[in-house]
Amino acid sequence: MPVDRSCDARFGAVRDAFAENFASRGEVGAAACVVVDGRTVVDLWGGHANAGQTRAWTRDTLVNVFSIGKGLAAA
Repeated sequence: MPVDRSCDARFGAVRDAFAENFASRGEVGAAACVVVDGRTVVDLWGGHANAGQTRAWTRDTLVNVFSIGKGLAAA
C-alpha cells in the first residue's frame, strides 16, 4: 500500500509502524501527524478513504472524530 509522507529520519520507526499496519494488520486508510516544538516531524497518510477502496486517502481526507478523545485522554 503506498504511503505518502514527510518524515524526519529520527522518526523512521513511526513511518515503519504506520506502513506495517497496511502490510500486516489490514488497515484500510489512515493518517498520522506529529509536531515537536512547533515543527512537523511526521506527516503520513495512505490507503483508502472508504471500505470499498474506491477513493484514495489524501492529505486532506476528512474523518469522524468520535473516538479521537480516547487517545488524547490516554496520552
